[in-house]
Amino acid sequence: MPTPKQMMEGRCRRIEFAIYGRTEKARLAEACARVHAAPGRPLRVVAVEALRGGRGQEAFYSTRWEASAEEVLTWYTARWSIEVTFRDSKQHLGFEEPQGWTRKAVKRTAPMAMLLYSLIVLWFAQEGHRDYRPLDGQWYRSKTDPSFADMLATLRRVSLRRTIFAKGLSGRGSRKIRQLLESLFSVAA
Repeated sequence: MPTPKQMMEGRCRRIEFAIYGRTEKARLAEACARVHAAPGRPLRVVAVEALRGGRGQEAFYSTRWEASAEEVLTWYTARWSIEVTFRDSKQHLGFEEPQGWTRKAVKRTAPMAMLLYSLIVLWFAQEGHRDYRPLDGQWYRSKTDPSFADMLATLRRVSLRRTIFAKGLSGRGSRKIRQLLESLFSVAA
């Protein structure tokens, strides 16, 4: 079996397919292969190279060997949001290094992290987007959509604000104290 790079040096076909909400043009070569460890299970191998911009040459594999190359590529692009969810859960919700020592704790950790992630995204979609304030930084100038980190920061800021302001600041200078606390919440969240 040739390597994916060798596949791209041979005969390729050009395709146009929908990926990440846009139409891309690419060259691709495909083959059916078998892995030494599981010789009875064929794989679909798709080598692809974007014709403009893009990410260079890439190879994708699927155990659905009867699938078309376009289907394999589409399935991989559909996984992107799942991969981002896993990364965000690990980075922001402690899913990367859970402290479970019993079998039940280990079995609970992943579902709880995913449930918490889902609840935060749902809260943001229904309520939190009203309180979202993008950071004013050079790196955010072209950003159009909030990330999970932004959603989580908004939830923290709103929760802190409601907790502290529920205590009822009143009297002389309370407006300045509220403004100071709001600024601190934005930085801390």
